[in-house]
This record gives sequence, C-alpha cells and structure tokens, in this order.
Amino acid sequence: MKKIGISASCNNGGIGSLDSQLDHFISMKVDSVEIPLFDTDVIVGKKIIRSELDDLKKILSNRNLDYTIHGELSVNLLDEKYFEDHKEVLKKDIEVSGEVGATHLVTHFGQTTNSIYEDTNKYNDLLKKQDDCYLELSELAKSSNVVLAIENLFPFETDMYAPLPSEIANHLKKLNHPFVKSCLDISHAYINCTYRNVHFINEIKTMAPLSEHIHMHDSFGILQEMPTYNFSEASSYGLGDLHLPLGWGSIPFDKVFEELKLPENINLNFELPPRYSKYWHQNIKQARDILQKKYRHRN
Repeated sequence: MKKIGISASCNNGGIGSLDSQLDHFISMKVDSVEIPLFDTDVIVGKKIIRSELDDLKKILSNRNLDYTIHGELSVNLLDEKYFEDHKEVLKKDIEVSGEVGATHLVTHFGQTTNSIYEDTNKYNDLLKKQDDCYLELSELAKSSNVVLAIENLFPFETDMYAPLPSEIANHLKKLNHPFVKSCLDISHAYINCTYRNVHFINEIKTMAPLSEHIHMHDSFGILQEMPTYNFSEASSYGLGDLHLPLGWGSIPFDKVFEELKLPENINLNFELPPRYSKYWHQNIKQARDILQKKYRHRN
C-alpha cells in the first residue's frame, strides 16, 4: 500500500487541538496522520496518564485515517548515563502506540559524542546495548501490533556523532525483525551526509529498502554552526533542519525517488510545520505524483 501522511501538532501540549486538524487533513485526502506524542502530556514521569490517553483515543477514533506516532525526540539509546530512562520512555511510547492503533512508532537511532565514536570499543559496546534493547522491545512492539520505525538523525552539536544511514541499515539488517524497520528522514540524511562529506544518495539507498515510513521536508543540507536569532533567520541563511516545503531547499527529490528501492508498503509523511500550511496541498500532490511516476511500471 502506498500512503501519503502528514504530521499534526499540539498547541502547547493540548490534545484537543488535534480535533480540527484531523478534520482538515481528511478534507485534504491524506491517508494517515503522524501524532506528536512528544508534544503531549500522555506520558509524565515515565508513566502513562490514563485520562490524557483516553482523550487522545477518543479524538483519534471514528475517523477514516491511519495513524503513526512520533515518540519523544529525546530518546537516545546511545546515551549511557540515561539509558534506562530512555528505554522506559520508549516502552511507554510503544504501549501508547498500541492502544491508539498506530501502525508505526517513529523513534530516533541514538547519537553520541565524537570522542566516544573514536573509541571503537566503547562505541561498539553502546551500539550492542542499543541493539539488544531494540530486540527486547521488538517483542513488546509485536504484541502491541506496532512497527518500530528507527529514524536517522544528524549531529545536534558539532561535537556529536550521528550514525550515517548505511550504519543504521547494517544494524537493522542484523536485527532482522519484522517489527523493527526504519524511518528514512531524507533531509536529516542530507544534512548528515553533507557534513560528513559522504555521498548522500548512496547512503540513503542502503536504508530505503527497510523504510516503510519516510519523512518528507526540504533543507539545504547545512548543519547550523552559526548562531541566528530565530527560525526565520536560520531559514534566510539556509541553515539547519528547516522542515521546508519541497522545492524550497536543494534536495533533488525527483532523483532521490528514481534511485531508491522502496518496500511495497510505504508512507510518505510530510513534516511541515503550520507556518507552511498553505503549501500542504501542493506538497501532497507532488508526493502523489512522485509515487505514481515511481510505481506506474509495476501496475
């Protein structure tokens, strides 16, 4: 199945703000909506707040939509100091995703410091610990009927190391579990590959066959090292993870989708903030055109 999705947002953590958004998304004829669990009060103190979850379930019910969940942005299973905290929050993310009937839970592959990355033994130990955690939690994901979609990142700071898509793909292939797949964030890969001076398309080609979920947004592939006063100024300079409408940045999306080998079940999910809402329709149409062009010879 080929689906087009879009990410919702919560107004100051308020789940109620999703109600009108979902109606609007239905009018746009999207197939699925990604719910920002990280921007709600459903999980507090590593515990599920039942009243908040019940409210979320009520809002999501009785609509002709599929749902995915984006878990906490801070989850980092390569963070040795807070590993158990990250693991516990991820477990709650899985439980919530199962209760709301989400198909996929997006969670970030870990990142670490450059100094730890350069210490090969230490780095490999942390990766092994993360792999073991994914395998353990994959059984919870299976029982919850939700696929873990492991998303690639870029370094949040210049002294951080974010594994490249090929490294993530290698780990997920070794895990070889039907409930552990990947979420390819094309723009994150573009930023990381440009920063590390490696071939962007060759890198994402390794991760694409495992990616039932793809995050769609544009950028210029430039890690933000220069400080700016606000988002608009970062956008003016073309810096960082801008989440721009397709065509505003420099990612060659047509070439990307010509090159990628994707699974049969695929969801192109737009992560475009409300400031770009007037471009949502245009980008969704563009994505449908991309899918039609890519798969027309298979039908």
